[in-house]
Amino acid sequence: MFWTDKFELEFNKLVRPIEFLKLIGISLVGLVLIGVLTIVFRKLNVESLKTRIGIVVVFILIINSYFYIDYGMRIYSNKITNSEFREGALKKISNVGIELAYGTQAENLTGKEYLEITKIKWFPKLPIKAKNISFRYDYDGFLPDYSFSLSYDLPKEMKVDTMNYKDGTFSKSQNFKVIGDRKRVIYHEGQW
Repeated sequence: MFWTDKFELEFNKLVRPIEFLKLIGISLVGLVLIGVLTIVFRKLNVESLKTRIGIVVVFILIINSYFYIDYGMRIYSNKITNSEFREGALKKISNVGIELAYGTQAENLTGKEYLEITKIKWFPKLPIKAKNISFRYDYDGFLPDYSFSLSYDLPKEMKVDTMNYKDGTFSKSQNFKVIGDRKRVIYHEGQW
């Protein structure tokens, strides 16, 4: 499907099957609408075939306009305006699968590159001044088990909260260390 690219598929392997199911669903909605309009035409005694076809075409175009607009915006964003940027970010990302069945990791991302990833994945948002961002995300394809580690640099004067939270099988922690004129923040989250 033309509106997806390798960058999006790296973080959402189900995007194409889900979009395919949406297309089928909208087509079924269109068929049901045609059936409903046929009943309405009979009740209102609309005899003109030209009028019937015109009304049906307008309703189908309105229903399908969601796809025209959504896919048009994705093609423009993914393939025209951001294609080089997304390809450059993709070069910093690699697959891993050592601890759990699947995984992704990246090193030395910029804030803009990481923000592009968070548009697709649930990864935590970072301060605007975050630099040198690295992450590793391991997950099981069947169970809800996952491990997410993130590290990034902030200016030394920025405040960073530390945390250590555990609730059953879920844990989350964050700490930092000062290295020269910056703070290296280390965040970890996981469920086992």
